[in-house]
Amino acid sequence: MTQNRPAPAPAKPKPQPAIPLPEPKLEREQLIFTALRAMSAVALGRDDSAAQKQLKGREFELRLRFGCPGVPAAKARSWSYDEKQHALRAHFDADLSAESVPSSDLLLRGYEGVVGFTIARPLLLSPGCPTPEFAAVSATEPTIAVAQLFTSQESRVQRPEKAYDLTKVIADSEKPTQGLDLVISGRFHELSDGRVVHCAANDGPPACILAAKLDRVAIENPVTGTVLGEWSQW
Repeated sequence: MTQNRPAPAPAKPKPQPAIPLPEPKLEREQLIFTALRAMSAVALGRDDSAAQKQLKGREFELRLRFGCPGVPAAKARSWSYDEKQHALRAHFDADLSAESVPSSDLLLRGYEGVVGFTIARPLLLSPGCPTPEFAAVSATEPTIAVAQLFTSQESRVQRPEKAYDLTKVIADSEKPTQGLDLVISGRFHELSDGRVVHCAANDGPPACILAAKLDRVAIENPVTGTVLGEWSQW
């Protein structure tokens, strides 16, 4: 007599390896704290190179508010609106250059150029317009900048611009009421000393550079989120 054998159990599917999710982009508050931690390590004579290795290649998006109502416009970042022509005009500079970094800083001897953007009012952890009583408090703040440094071997064509101008026709209702956001995007890049963040003593407050490869520069209306202009040619 033939006995019915039970059907073999179906093979269990092999578990698929989890697809790693991309790390979120670092934003203004995280960039400021990153610089302050590096500054603290330098001031205390501590080696933070192991912690800095984790920053290499991390993406970031930095928002810098400028042209706030009631705050004197800085020469490096300003905007105006022509009521007759309904034209918004904005200008901003990459305001960190080799001349802005202490000449005694030995790191710069390996580079021939610097293009960077300083974080105005780094004590503000979020982009925004300061209240009038805080608007003038900046003289004793540390200098923190996101910058790309260049060696003589690197292409001059693919370097970020040092000055940007925008003219755009917009409706009167779209006129900025809370300034504009300068948005800087890129990835952290290792410097010649193996670090991503480089801090040095200055004549006044200390200065820190967050070294990066800059991918995109844009101007946005922070109220509406409208991108008014962008540059990503390098």
